[in-house]
Amino acid sequence: MNLDGDYLGIIEINGAGPGLEGYEAGGQILRLALALSPILKKPFRLYNIRSGRPKPGLQPQHLAGVKAVADITGAEVEGAYAGSQEVTVIPSNITGGAYAFDTGTAGSVTLLAQSLLPLLLFANKESRLRLIGGTHVSWSPTADYYQNVFLPLVRKFGADVEFSLNRYGWYPKGGGEIELRIKPSKLNAVELLSRGNLKSIEGCNILSNIKGDVLEREEEGVLEALPNAQISKKSVPARSAGTAVTLWAAYENTILGAEALGKIGKRAEDVGREAANRLSEEMHLNSAVDEHMSDQLLVLMALAKGKSSISVPTLTSHAKTCAWLIPIFTNIPFDITDNVISVKGIG
Repeated sequence: MNLDGDYLGIIEINGAGPGLEGYEAGGQILRLALALSPILKKPFRLYNIRSGRPKPGLQPQHLAGVKAVADITGAEVEGAYAGSQEVTVIPSNITGGAYAFDTGTAGSVTLLAQSLLPLLLFANKESRLRLIGGTHVSWSPTADYYQNVFLPLVRKFGADVEFSLNRYGWYPKGGGEIELRIKPSKLNAVELLSRGNLKSIEGCNILSNIKGDVLEREEEGVLEALPNAQISKKSVPARSAGTAVTLWAAYENTILGAEALGKIGKRAEDVGREAANRLSEEMHLNSAVDEHMSDQLLVLMALAKGKSSISVPTLTSHAKTCAWLIPIFTNIPFDITDNVISVKGIG
């Protein structure tokens, strides 16, 4: 490896985070670094990767992200193997085009997209990105949340992105597929401090390979808490069995979302009720984005031109980690005051 060309040194990042209580020390640090490094032409070495997890180091879904960024940017990479707790990435140019990446498991395609979407907004040409794995799996946004909550807010920054959900993938076999068309875009600052009036509450109940009246019972659970919600129900083919409820509340200025996954032994009504109660709780707060959206927007705020601000219901561990890591690459800190996160983007 070498650091010739436009690169100035290498950023050293502790994958255990800043070592303070309330921070996230999982795969998010890697995903953020993989996005920012090629955009800003700053190589990095990440060590202590997921050091506090039951299975530390790189897992298949993390390796998929490293290899995807290496393909797209022509990066030199060291340490990209299962279980590795240290990886070094020296990227080259971001090259748009047609790409397909498979987690090889039910690893989340929406988490994989967290690295690749920001990256390809700064590519030299339009990209078509196919991601294969889990579309509705634990500890990650469902593909329905990604499409109906995340992407509408991303487009407010000026990002030109189209999305399609081609196949559904549940744990453990995965096999789902999403497709993104991403055009190079100039990102502008966004202010999300107030919601405006409520326009609608919508959602979708999805099911694969489960018999009975599950979808109807999930809808009953939703309507107990949110009687005005408009729910679509759909049974879809997939390699594994699964069900999920994703809900969103559309306001004049923003969208809030929530979701819940079914599992063996969990009543269908409880799945719907869980998603509805989560959304209802978000709606009773005063923030302009939901709890799980705040950290996903910080990278776009930092890269956009001008000052962006968002109001959040609480400062989650993921948001704290983003606010710590992003300035390591941009040299511009976030201002966090009274649950409002602001930053002057580097444009």
